[in-house]
Amino acid sequence: MTAHIHDLATADGRRPSPYCWAAKLALAHKGLAFETTPTRFVDIPAIKGGGFRTVPVIELGHTTIGDSFDLAVHLDKAYPDAPPLFGGPQAEALTRFVLGHVMFAMGKIARVIAVDINAALDPETQAYFRSSREKMLKATLEDAAADRDAGVAAAREAFQPLRIMLRKQPFLGGAGPVFGDFLLAGVVQWTKVVGTVDFFSEDAPIAEWFGRINERYAAVLSATRG
Repeated sequence: MTAHIHDLATADGRRPSPYCWAAKLALAHKGLAFETTPTRFVDIPAIKGGGFRTVPVIELGHTTIGDSFDLAVHLDKAYPDAPPLFGGPQAEALTRFVLGHVMFAMGKIARVIAVDINAALDPETQAYFRSSREKMLKATLEDAAADRDAGVAAAREAFQPLRIMLRKQPFLGGAGPVFGDFLLAGVVQWTKVVGTVDFFSEDAPIAEWFGRINERYAAVLSATRG
């Protein structure tokens, strides 16, 4: 079966969404092929007749799922013989803590690069993005990014729990990656796709962990454009 993903895209075709990357990694982990449709922020409400506010939106057979975490839950139930994304209900519940950590880290990173993301969008999408993100950031995009050094330091600090864990094991899942790894890897990939600020290349624990993920899913992570 081939899944279809409505995948957030910039005007030049780059695919920046952390949650879309997590979905793609989850599908690859389960051994499922996927294809993508580039989707602007302003196109999301029209997907599948309406009702969606964010991407990814994933069509998998007769099932349509509008959230990467919900996709991972569905995949573990639908494909129990493939490598697990959670490993049981307790692990699924604990991964929601990882999701909260991801959302916190994304907020720090967004202050630095939202202005760059906006510059990569078409004019219609820029109007939406600026309005919505300035409400979230409680500042203009330019003001949020004004002190980039401090912003980068805060974003890197948000990854300290991962660094501490990596002292004892190579992945959140122990010997191999699980969906929590893919959520965090989606955030790192986001920064690489936007490409205007180098957050992690000289951060050995994070760079080495992401390198291990890239070794397993290079075909997915190398496709930064459609």
